[in-house]
Formats: sequence, structure tokens, C-alpha cells
Amino acid sequence: MNGRLSITVTLATAISLLVLVATGSVLSMGLGLARKNTLSLLRINANQNIQSTVDQLNLYLRPAEHQVRFVTDRLIKGEVSVHDRESFGSLLLGALAAAPQIEAISYIDPNLKTLVAQQNPDLVTGLMESDYAKDAQANEIWASLPDQTSWSPPIWRDEHAKSYFNYFAPVELGNDQKGVVVASVSIREISEFLSGFDSNELGHRFILYGRHNVLAHPLLVDGYPGLSVRQSLPRLDMFGDPVLRVLWQEENRMDLETESEHTEGTMISTEDESYIVVYRSLEGFGPDELIVGAYVPMEDLGDEIHRIRGAIFIGVGLLLLAILAAIFLGKRIARPIKQFSEAVTQVRQMDIGKMRALPGSIFRELNDQSKSFNAMLRALRWFELYIPKKIVTRLVQRDSAEDMQSSVREITVMFTDIAGFSTISEGMSAAQVAELVNRHFEIVAGCIEAEGGTVDKFIGDSVMAFWNAPDPQADGPQRACHAALAIRESIQLENRNRQKQGLPPIRMRIGIHIGEATVGNIGAPGRINYTIIGDSVNIGQRLEQLGKKLAPAETEVAVVLSREVADSLGEGFDLIPGGRHHIKGREADVEVLLL
Repeated sequence: MNGRLSITVTLATAISLLVLVATGSVLSMGLGLARKNTLSLLRINANQNIQSTVDQLNLYLRPAEHQVRFVTDRLIKGEVSVHDRESFGSLLLGALAAAPQIEAISYIDPNLKTLVAQQNPDLVTGLMESDYAKDAQANEIWASLPDQTSWSPPIWRDEHAKSYFNYFAPVELGNDQKGVVVASVSIREISEFLSGFDSNELGHRFILYGRHNVLAHPLLVDGYPGLSVRQSLPRLDMFGDPVLRVLWQEENRMDLETESEHTEGTMISTEDESYIVVYRSLEGFGPDELIVGAYVPMEDLGDEIHRIRGAIFIGVGLLLLAILAAIFLGKRIARPIKQFSEAVTQVRQMDIGKMRALPGSIFRELNDQSKSFNAMLRALRWFELYIPKKIVTRLVQRDSAEDMQSSVREITVMFTDIAGFSTISEGMSAAQVAELVNRHFEIVAGCIEAEGGTVDKFIGDSVMAFWNAPDPQADGPQRACHAALAIRESIQLENRNRQKQGLPPIRMRIGIHIGEATVGNIGAPGRINYTIIGDSVNIGQRLEQLGKKLAPAETEVAVVLSREVADSLGEGFDLIPGGRHHIKGREADVEVLLL
């Protein structure tokens, strides 16, 4: 038609523009996405390293707690006496041998006389007795000891030129004799332990004691200058690691999301480089928290960025080739597309007699399209032979939306429910409960749909269904009752199978009512359901609940009908009068019958 665009030119131009826009967008965002993804990978790796460090730190320090408790338990139970130097010394040496990371295990009495089991760097152990009564630091530590077992802040000992992390356990031995059992772990040993992780893993690790002191770091393995009784750990703001020195500064800092709710992350900058730092607080090792962390340099992004830049040049070349290929393909693809468009127009007009089979194509998809269309054409021709053309046209051109508009009509509604479902499902796993309910719904829905009913919804273990919509069904009450009888028969068979498996039987109630209801598309503009609403629906549900009162407890399937349903049934159904009952939402009593 004149004035219309050529499909060949349009297709070639469109493909070229799409390739240009898509490739240009991908290339322009490539660097940013690569940087973002690499940051995420670095955070994940660093977070995994932190978790590994936390786990290993617990394995490293917790044995000190275990051995101290072991010694104190033996003392409290009287299995060994502190006055028996030989047996008590053997106990301390044995506890020390069980945890090589502990440098010394000591017992200190109120007079600051000490029995120490210690080991040197070559793991040679020995006993030593000392008197610290005149040691000012020892007296100060003794006075500040807590009343309960705990880790104490790290302390510096001049005689060893080391700082120690100590676990104290007070012990009362009767006759007002009190003492303390202490396990001492060298700060140097903790730093050496931290440095001993796999060097190929990403991240430089550290452990802080509180926010202002360094507990473990590779720089502490050989000792650290300037430490003393008053400053047992290096201060963070004066530490030799330039990254840790600026860890808490407000400038040049950006918080980052991490892959763990327990881990925090930040990006900080020094004078020379930017770093990603992730860290986690660890409680239970003294009055101050331990902060276990790791950091990685941003320069690790460099290789990825270079690869993306190389991809840009390759992408531009491929883009030009793609445009040329698009023009060629547009011409080859346009011909069968045009033929297919003409054929589809004839299908819409139901002009089947004039339609011709489509030719094949060198393109596999277009050739498959032609084969499928030709098969459909043959089917339509046979369809036209068996059904008048007017009916075929009406089916094809039918506007289903008009059929779904809300209207008021007489509806037969059914509600079902499992009796005592909570008791049946008690002790079952979620998967077992789901299997039970799905099997039940399979039985109930199958019986309803076999009688032409519409399953409206599943509510917990209940089913709501109705008849006479969307297609007219003048015998809706009969269909509903036949469905109820089929459900009863199926449930009885199911219960026999459950009995063989040692399972409790399923007992259920069914309520059926007929009356006017609004049926059609109900809901909000963005979400609708084809359903029914109205007083008749509520009565159907109340009848199902009335089955609790009318049917004996051992009834497998209790079916309660309203008088309106019973009057619509005719012959062929055995009904038992159930009397008149008051139901919620109705002023007058409702007469019911049992099927």
C-alpha cells in the first residue's frame, strides 16, 4: 500500500538500531558494572575470610577456657589439692600439654604465691614457683579480678617482654581458701597464628581489642616497640599499618553493604590507595569486644577494567559487521514474513477457502513457521467441514470479556472442610501436611469438575465451588449433590487405604445451598477473580459448619443441604430431615436436610 514503509528497509534499520543501542549501552555500562561486580566479589571473599578467621580464633582461644575449667573442677571436687605440689603440678602440666597454644597455666593463691606450668617456644614444659607479693602489677591485677570466670584485658609483663591475653577462673576451696587459675596466651602467638593462614586467600587480616587497640596483626609477630605495663597493646591511631590508622576516620570513608547481617563494610582511602574493609564484632573475650577484620586494595580491579576496555574495541568492530549483516538478513527475512502476514489476515477474516500453503524458507525458524501454519491450515479446513462456518467465525471472533461481566443469577454453591484437620496434621512435617492437603484437593476437585462445577478457591483445607456459571446449568443442585456423593465414596476408599497404612481417617463436612448471587469478575482494577459473592455464599459456608452439630463424630462425610436445594432435586436422593437451625447472618431459622 502506498505511503507505507518497506519491511526490508524497516527491518534492516530496526535491527541495526537495536544492535547499536544494545551494544552501546552494554559497552558504556561495562566498566561500571565490572567495578561493581568486582567490589561485590571482593566483599564476599573478604567476608568468607572473616568467618574463617572467627572460626579459627574460637578454636585457638577456647581451649584456654576448657583447660582452666578442667583444673578448677578437679580442685572444687577435691580430686587434687593445691598443697600436693606433685599431683597438682602434674595436673597443670597435663592441662598445658592438651593446648599447645597456651604458654602458661598458673594457680595464684591470695598471698600471690604462684605455681606455674609453662612451656618455651620449643614446647618444652616445666613447673616454676614464684612469689609476687611485692610485685605492684600483680597486686593491682589481683585487686581488679572479677568475681566470675572471664577473659581479662591484655597485660604486659616486663620479665617476659610480652603482652598476654589471660583467662581467669576464681576457685573457692573451703576454709576461706581462695585462689585463681589462669591460662595465658601470648599476643605474639595470636598474631603468628593469624599470619599462618593461607597466603593465597584474599585479604589482609587483623584483630582489634575494642576500637582503639590492635590485638593481632602480622606486624606483632616479632614484638612491637613501645609497649609497657600501661600500654600493653599498640594504639590503633599510631600503628604501623596505614590502613588501620585511618580505619575509623570520618573523611574519605564510604559505608558498603555486605553479604552478612553480622558483618560491616566500608571503603576507606589512604594517601596512596583505596581499600575495602569488612569486619565483625566478637563478644565473650573480655570487657571489650574483639573486632575481626580484613581489607583488600582497590587496585585489584585493574585487570578487570583493562579487559573491559579491550572488549569495547572488539564490540565496535562487531557492531559494524552486525549492521551490514542486518541489511542482508532484512531482505531475506522480509519475503516470508510478508507472505505470513497476508496469510494471517485471511485467517482473521476466516477466508479459509482462498488460502494457499506457505512456501518454505532457508531460515529454520521461518521454515518451521511455514510448516506449522500449513498444518493449522489443514486443520481449519477439516474443522470447517464438520462445523458450520458461522459457528467457527463466532468462536474465533468471540469477545470473552463481555461474558465475564458481573451479573446476578441463581447459583448452587458448595463448601467442603476437613473435620479436625489440626489434630490430623499434628506432628506432621510441612511436606507431609502439603502432601495430605494436595491429595485431598485432588479428590474433591476431581469430583466437582466431573459434575461440571467450577472450583472457585481453596481456603486452607476447605474448597469452595459453584454451578450455573460461567455456563448455564439448570440442574446445578443435582450436579452438586452427585458431586457430594462422589466425594463421599472417594473419601471412604481413601480412608480404607489410610487404615492399611496405620493413618487416621479423613472426616469432612459439605454444605450445599442454592440462591441468587453476584457472579463475574470481582476485584481491584489490577487484580480480579471470576467468583461469586452474596448472602447465598455465606449460607453455604454456614451449612458446612452446621455439620459439626448434626452429624455423628464418626461420620466420614457429612453433607448438609438447605431446604431450597432439597426442593430442587426431585427424586433419586435419600434425604434425612435435620430440623430448623439458627445460623449466623440470618434472622429466621434455616431448615436443613442431610444427604
